[in-house]
Amino acid sequence: MILKTTLTAMLLAGFSSTLFAQGLVLNNEDLRTDLNWLNQQGVIQISTSTWPLSGDEILRALSQAKVENTTQQKVIQSIQHAIEADNKTIKLGLFAETDRKDLPQAFGDNQKSQYVGSLEFNAGADNWDAKLRVNAEGEVQIDSGHDVNVEGSYLAGKLWNQWLVGGQIPTYWGPGHDGSLIRGDASRPVYGFTVQRAEQKAFETKWLSWIGPWQYQAFAGQLDDYSAVPNARLLGLRITAQPLPYLEIGGSRILQWGGEGRSENWDSLWNAIKGNDNFDNGDLDKSNQIAGLDARLNLNQWLNIPLSVYGQFVGEDEAGFWPAKNMYLAGIDFSSAYKSMPYQLYAEWVNTKTNGESKGISYNHYIYTDGYYQHGFPLGHAIGGDSEMVSVGGDIRFDAMNRLSGRALFAKLNQSADQILPRINNYAFPEQDDIQALDLTWTHYIKPTLPLKINGWVSDSDRHGNDAGASIGVEIPLEQALFGR
Repeated sequence: MILKTTLTAMLLAGFSSTLFAQGLVLNNEDLRTDLNWLNQQGVIQISTSTWPLSGDEILRALSQAKVENTTQQKVIQSIQHAIEADNKTIKLGLFAETDRKDLPQAFGDNQKSQYVGSLEFNAGADNWDAKLRVNAEGEVQIDSGHDVNVEGSYLAGKLWNQWLVGGQIPTYWGPGHDGSLIRGDASRPVYGFTVQRAEQKAFETKWLSWIGPWQYQAFAGQLDDYSAVPNARLLGLRITAQPLPYLEIGGSRILQWGGEGRSENWDSLWNAIKGNDNFDNGDLDKSNQIAGLDARLNLNQWLNIPLSVYGQFVGEDEAGFWPAKNMYLAGIDFSSAYKSMPYQLYAEWVNTKTNGESKGISYNHYIYTDGYYQHGFPLGHAIGGDSEMVSVGGDIRFDAMNRLSGRALFAKLNQSADQILPRINNYAFPEQDDIQALDLTWTHYIKPTLPLKINGWVSDSDRHGNDAGASIGVEIPLEQALFGR
């Protein structure tokens, strides 16, 4: 007991100052892995299914951490270093890959071009946070028409435990390791405004306290280069709750609404929000809607094994105010340690066909005919519609300076591509194809807050044969050179 108390106090004494100016934490695969590892070990309780995360919520969860051994302590220190690295005042980013990586993008992969140089400025305090990131790109994979952009930039203010955010930042909704059926980060971020809670603490009133820690995230933005309906809007709401320490449930809903030539008055929006606009007549139909539920269950409560199962389903349409024309995702993950080396393993299956059949409906719409895509890349799962994928993967931290993560995937992509469709929306995978691939990333920490990532992959495609490539990326803090600290 004395050891547990001492470890927790020592860690959090340094951690609170690290997070002082950290408002939002953008999509980060290593950080999510470490937080989930602590969740499954029973050390903390935090939701990692809605991104970006709030630095306040990470601090709240760790302030209640039940640290029992030095391995758990190492994982908490890894989280601390990740937050500290993200919070550096000025950073220079460099990224290059040998070839275009034609695989479904993984969570947190924000590189959309073969060559990227970036300069990032961070500032903030208790109640505000700002990030300006200027990216120069070459050999783009997702063509936005701009070789220089500010993706990853935002300005945020906190009021009454609510973060109000404006900018162009990635969003992710769901428990899946490799993707979300309703809101993933495989496309470029959407310009817009986000509102979410800073801390996910439960209601204090006895009438609502049973809901447990909860979070919401509301988003309103505008799609870029959406030629079918120029200036189409993207609106969304996600709510999660943890009524039991080992159970999280979430509900999400997205609308493509408005745009050039479409009604944008209050009645139109209210009917779309109510779901009272599902008409066959295109002049009356107000929006393209996707909605669904997800859940994660930690089995450690009963099996005394750090094992969780999770699932998600969404519907492209509704019947009786319930999602219909459904897509599905399910998975299982396990977090443990081998000789003081923390590791996580997972297996995941996803099917974006319509109730298991390739009909050209998933992520498509007869009014918003560019589909649920931006620049031709999915706003939902990275594989796009009418596809299926099985992936197995994991992560292991060898020591304070080295970790290895990776996945093997088996995907059947765009199974409706040979059907007669109005147009091809999925530029990521425009052809029907089968792909098998191995994707590995070695991270070497030059310093605890300076990770160097080297990624390599090999793949076999029925359409394009064998492929292989590698990439390297690093973000170098410059404040020491500029300010002598």
